[in-house]
Amino acid sequence: MKDSTNTEAPDRRIRFVDSAYHEVMTIPDGSNIVLTRYDGTVSILPCTYIDDAHAKIGNTVYHMLEFAGIMERAGSIYAPEGGTADYYEVYQANIHTDYCYRSYDEAKDRISLADYTRVYTGMLGSGTDLETLFARHNQDTRPFGRKMRSMSVSDIVILHQGGETHAYYTDSFGFEPIDEILNEIE
Repeated sequence: MKDSTNTEAPDRRIRFVDSAYHEVMTIPDGSNIVLTRYDGTVSILPCTYIDDAHAKIGNTVYHMLEFAGIMERAGSIYAPEGGTADYYEVYQANIHTDYCYRSYDEAKDRISLADYTRVYTGMLGSGTDLETLFARHNQDTRPFGRKMRSMSVSDIVILHQGGETHAYYTDSFGFEPIDEILNEIE
């Protein structure tokens, strides 16, 4: 028999996911997110729980996977108002840079963020690693597929994860940590 004396409201949390359905973050019903578009414009959007798979974000009701896809295609990132969420950035070298498409061993003494352009930002879901990002950005349906080339040797990936920031050079096989390049970011 159900206890009818419990009058507590349920703890309704909005679960944000990436396009692979990995959890990005959760926020309480009625909280706001800070949405940062690829061009740097920022919006604060109220969020209302609808059910475990839907939320009203701003003035629109979304399935959370639909929202993830829209954000991914736009290169937008978001975080709880007053908080943080994990995300990543992809930088690609100017093709006229003499070490573009070169292995880390060939490029390590010349790598400068001044030779790169940030070409993408995206949310980093739980369990997502560099190999997963490489695979995602090498599919025909990759995010920003018409605005950036597929991820390749010499690209730099910067992970903002768990309150830490780390940079990686995409090598012929795997990724080389290059946190020293973070000093070049203003």
